[in-house]
Amino acid sequence: SSSSTSSSSTSSSSTSSSQVLAARHFRTRKSDSVFSRRVVRATPPAEEDLSAKEILEQVKEKKNNNNNRRQADSTDFMATFLTRRFGLKGGLAWLGLLTFGVVSEQLKTRRETREEKENTKAVAEEKRITVKMNESTSYEELVKGGGEYVQQGFLCGANVTVRDLDANETVFDTRKTNRPIGFVYSKTRPPPVLPYDVNESFSDERYVMRNGSRRVFTTTSGEDGLTFKDGSYVKPNANVEIDFEFTKVSIPPS
Repeated sequence: SSSSTSSSSTSSSSTSSSQVLAARHFRTRKSDSVFSRRVVRATPPAEEDLSAKEILEQVKEKKNNNNNRRQADSTDFMATFLTRRFGLKGGLAWLGLLTFGVVSEQLKTRRETREEKENTKAVAEEKRITVKMNESTSYEELVKGGGEYVQQGFLCGANVTVRDLDANETVFDTRKTNRPIGFVYSKTRPPPVLPYDVNESFSDERYVMRNGSRRVFTTTSGEDGLTFKDGSYVKPNANVEIDFEFTKVSIPPS
């Protein structure tokens, strides 16, 4: 009986010790889980979401910046093609061809300018003749131009002097102000300083003018009169004398 009692006490003590160890282990796990929850809750979820959004936005901004960044590209398709096809020699050959074209164009322009000056000649006073265009308009040529012919849509510059013969006064003179007028030539829309028939004669085959030409027209101011930038005005159908000289006639840029 004594042995059975000792064995039962031994078993009960071992059971109680195992229960104590189990309880301690459970408490330890529970405390660990509580501590971990506290650590997780120490960082608010809103901040985690916000930081993640910021990171995504930064990534998107970088992508957009890379997409919007100007890509390097060749300014000449032919040069790029020749360089890729034939190497550096092909690109240099094309560059040489372009250089030749630019230089030849400059030489051509200089030659035309030289010829224009050589062909522009003043008409001696004894050789000047009066050409009658219609009943009210005539002109006398002072200088024969040697430059570009006046044509529709060309860019023109000119020195103009307008005298009102009825009032015997000069109402407009670009030579005094050193400010020539500029206009795009139109046969049907003359500048305000010119009567219609004078403007029309510039491109008429019978009376055509060139750059450098200078003529003195005797005509009338027309039904609408003449208006000038400085505010001067010539009344309708007044007798006027117009000294007109082309200083520029050129093809408009395309």
